[in-house]
Amino acid sequence: MFPAVFAIILFVTIILLIMLDVMDHTAAALIGGVIAIFYMAMIWPAWRDVVITSHPEANYDLLPPNFSVVVFAFFFNKWVDLPTLILILSMMVITEIAKDSGVFQFISVHAIKFTKGDTRKLLIILCALSFAMTTVLTQITTILIMGTLTFLACDALEINPVPFLISIALASNVGGITSMIASVPAMLVAGATLYSFPWFIINMMPLGLILIAVMLFVVLRLFRKDLIKPRRARIEDLMELNPWEMVPSRPVFYRTAFLLILIIAGFIILGSAGLTFLVALGGALLFVVLSGIRPSQVFKEIEWSALFFFIGLFFLVGLLEEFGVLHAIGYGIQALTLGNPYIAATLMVWIAGMTSGFVDNIPVTLTFIPVVNVLASGPTPIPAGALWASLLAGAVLGGCLTPIASAANVLVVTISEKEDRPIPKNRFLFTGVVLTLLFLLFSTLYLLLRIFLLPIAAPFGL
Repeated sequence: MFPAVFAIILFVTIILLIMLDVMDHTAAALIGGVIAIFYMAMIWPAWRDVVITSHPEANYDLLPPNFSVVVFAFFFNKWVDLPTLILILSMMVITEIAKDSGVFQFISVHAIKFTKGDTRKLLIILCALSFAMTTVLTQITTILIMGTLTFLACDALEINPVPFLISIALASNVGGITSMIASVPAMLVAGATLYSFPWFIINMMPLGLILIAVMLFVVLRLFRKDLIKPRRARIEDLMELNPWEMVPSRPVFYRTAFLLILIIAGFIILGSAGLTFLVALGGALLFVVLSGIRPSQVFKEIEWSALFFFIGLFFLVGLLEEFGVLHAIGYGIQALTLGNPYIAATLMVWIAGMTSGFVDNIPVTLTFIPVVNVLASGPTPIPAGALWASLLAGAVLGGCLTPIASAANVLVVTISEKEDRPIPKNRFLFTGVVLTLLFLLFSTLYLLLRIFLLPIAAPFGL
C-alpha cells in the first residue's frame, strides 16, 4: 500500500472513531499515533532512501538507516508542537491555582449581576469576553480561563452549561483571526510575512467583528430552548450576593490578579516573537511558588488526557505531512486559480477551511504558506495581501467545523467531560457545521469586496 494512502486511511478511521463516539477521543488519538510510529518504523529504511534521493535537503542521510531512538526523537520533534503542549500545561496549572483564589468566582458574580440573570445577555457577554480575550491571550489561554468562568456562572444560575461552552469555543475561534498572537496560524502568517499588529487590526479585525455578530445571531436562535429563565429566588439571591464573599483571602486574590495581568502583558509584548509558551511556563512557575499549594496537589487536578490527545493527533497529522498528502492539496489550489485573484481568494478560504476542519490548522497553514508565496510571485501574480488574509481566515475558521478541529474545541470538550457534563458531539458538530459554512461564506464576500474596493496591503517587498 502506498504510504500516502495508508496515512489517509488511518487518519480517516481515527477521526470517525472519535466523531461517532465509538471510543474515548484520547484513546483513539493515541492508538492512531502509535500505529503511525510503528508504520514509520516498518518502512523507515526504504522511505529514508526515497527521501534522500528525491529530497536531499531533508538531511535524512544524517539519520541511521535502521529505526532507532534517534529516529523516533527526530519525528517526535518534527511532528509534535512542544511549545503548544507547554502552553496548554502551563495554563492548566495557572487556572487550577487561580480558581482557589476566587478571581474567577468574583468575575462570574459581577457578570451575573450585570445581566440580572438574563441567560441571553450572559451568553452574549461570555462570547464577547472569549472573542476579546483571544485577541491578546491566544485561544488556548482564553478557553482554559473562560471554561472555568462559564461553569461557575451556569452553576450559580442552575442552567445547562453546554450551549455556553460551545459558544465560547466558537467565539474564541473567530477571535483567532484578529491579531498576530491570537492563534498559531496567525503567528505563522505573521512570521512568514512580517505583518504587524496594525495590519491585523486594520484588515482582520473588521472581519472578526462581522463574524462574531453573525455567530451571536445564530447561537441565540439555535440554543433558544436552553436559554431558560432561572428561578426568581435564585436570581434574587445572586443579586444580593457580595462578590467579595467569593474571595477566601484578599491578599491571595490581589496576588493572583497581579500575576494574571503580568502574564497577559507578557503575551502581548512577547507573543509576536513566538515566546508565548515561555511566558506561560514562567507564569505557571510563579503561581506554584507563590500560591503555597503543593505541586503534587495541583498536578492531580490537571486534565492530562487533553495533552495526550494532542500528542496522538500531532502524530497522525505528521504522517499526512510526511507522505505529502497536505502538500498535494496545497499545490492543487495552484493549478485551479488560473491567475484570477477572486478565484484564488475563494479557493484559499474554502479549501484551507475544509481541510483545517478535519486536520489541525497548524500543518495546514504551514503547507499553504509556500503556495501563497508561489501564487503571489508567479507569471500572473495574485495580490499577496488578499491571499494571506484568505489563508488565515480559512485555516482558523475551519477550526469551528468539528469538536476536534481546533485546540479551543478540544479543550472545551475535555473541560466538560472533567466536570461530568459532556458536550454531545452531534450537537457540537451540527452547530459547528452551520457556523463554519456561514463564516467561510461571509469571509469570502468580505475578501472579494476588499480585493475590488480596498485592496489588502501586501507584505513589505511584495
